[in-house]
Amino acid sequence: MTIEEMKIRKRILGYTNETLAKEAGLPLSTVQKVMAGVTRQPRQRTIEALSRVLAGADAYAHEERDMYPRISSPEEGSFFRDSSPVYMAEKKAYTAADAETLPDGILAEIIDGEIYYMPCPTTTHQNIIGELYLTITNFIRSHQGSYKAYLSPFAVYLRNDMDYLVPDLTVICNRDKIDDRGCHGAPDWVVEVVSPSSRKRDTMTKFNKYRDAGVREYWIIYPKKRMVIVYIFEEGSEDTRLYTFEDRIPSHICPDLKIWLAENL
Repeated sequence: MTIEEMKIRKRILGYTNETLAKEAGLPLSTVQKVMAGVTRQPRQRTIEALSRVLAGADAYAHEERDMYPRISSPEEGSFFRDSSPVYMAEKKAYTAADAETLPDGILAEIIDGEIYYMPCPTTTHQNIIGELYLTITNFIRSHQGSYKAYLSPFAVYLRNDMDYLVPDLTVICNRDKIDDRGCHGAPDWVVEVVSPSSRKRDTMTKFNKYRDAGVREYWIIYPKKRMVIVYIFEEGSEDTRLYTFEDRIPSHICPDLKIWLAENL
C-alpha cells in the first residue's frame, strides 16, 4: 500500500493519527510525519505496520471496511475474505444465458459462473445515477461525441459468458462493441453506486474484473459518505483519486467534463 493509498484509507475509516499510531504500535510523531509527507521514504517496518492496520483485520472489522479495494492478481486471492453473501448467491455453473432468460423484473449478474440476484435500487441510488447520466449524456451531445452512455439494466459481457455484469452506469467509446444484447468487451468507463448488499462485489470482485478486462476509468460512489473513489487504469498503471460530492470531479475519458454531484443531490 502506497502512502497516498494509506491517506485515502485513513480518511475513509475516520482514523486519527493517534488511533493509527496506537494500533500500529508506532510513535505518534512517526505517523504524523508519514501522513504529512515529511518523511518521504519511511522504513519498511513502518510501512508494514501501517498497512497491516489500514488494510488488515482491524480495519476490516470497521463498518466501512470495504470502501478501499485490495487489488489481486490472477495468481493470488483477494486480501479480504468475501465471507458474507452479496445479493443472493447460488453455487452452480451459470452462464450469461441464464441471466438473459430470467423472468421480467428479475435482474442478476453472473461472475465466475455464480449468479447474484440484484435487489431494487433505493431512491438515493437512482437519484445519483440519474443525475450522473444526464450530465454525461448532455456533455456528449453538446460536444457531438460518438460515445454512448447507458443506465442499468445494461448488460456487459466481459471476456466470456461466465462474466455477465450489469453496471449502474456504462460509457462506451467504441460503438462496435454494442449490439442489442449489450456491450461485448470492456466499457471505457464504469460507475457503481455502493449499497449494503453490493459493497464487497463493487469494491473487490468487480473492481478486479473491470481492471483486468480493460476498463479505463472506474468510479465507486459512496452515498452515505458522499465520497467518490476514481480509479484510472491505463497501460498497466493505476491512479487512485478521492473526491467528495462537493468537488468538481474530472473525467479521464471526457477530459473537458467535470461533474459536481452536490449541485442536484
